[in-house]
Amino acid sequence: MTRPRIPPELAERASQLASAGAVGASVAHELRNSLAVAESSLFLARRDIDEKARLTIHLEKASAEIRRAQEVIGAVLGLARGDSIVLESLPIAPVLEAARSAVVLPTNVTIQILVEPRDLVVRGNGLLLERVVSNLYANAIEAFATRSRGAIVTRVTQDTERVHIVVEDDGPGIPPDVIGSIFDPLVTTKSSGTGLGLALCRAIARAHAGDIAAGPSKLGGACFSLWIPR
Repeated sequence: MTRPRIPPELAERASQLASAGAVGASVAHELRNSLAVAESSLFLARRDIDEKARLTIHLEKASAEIRRAQEVIGAVLGLARGDSIVLESLPIAPVLEAARSAVVLPTNVTIQILVEPRDLVVRGNGLLLERVVSNLYANAIEAFATRSRGAIVTRVTQDTERVHIVVEDDGPGIPPDVIGSIFDPLVTTKSSGTGLGLALCRAIARAHAGDIAAGPSKLGGACFSLWIPR
């Protein structure tokens, strides 16, 4: 039985709707991450409402995350439109620290950041690179949900042509049957996942003329390797 032929104009419209849906879902994904951080900060603010210094810190973090969410949404929409990203020379260490601050870190999970050399400068978009790493951190943290503890290690090195950012953990790892499609939209190993965080990571890496790959970690869990040109 032959399938009915779809008129070109309907096929193009379907593609546009699918792209629009993917963009909208990506924005929603980023909003969910930011709202989780803001909600955690407001919870702590209520807890410390009688201690002005701590209260101020929590409220400032919530405000900063809301502002960052607005910037991220603009950047994601720009990627979807095919806009060129704005690149600048910036030290990578503060970008990674911002990524660590952008996730809700449980007390049983540690994040270690190793940059060699420590003052390494990259050519990139700081906000977008931060979102790549924070997405990788968030995924690893979710993978530790059923475990008593977890460790995430980030290593940044450079060679003559590339800067390499490697994020690995000692969690359950990536199932072999999805590792080849882990960066495809809507592919996820989590029951509540959207399958868009890693797709966005790949889009950001490629917008920097780089790429990202996934595989097993020497720590026993998952390893994500991002590279961008020097």
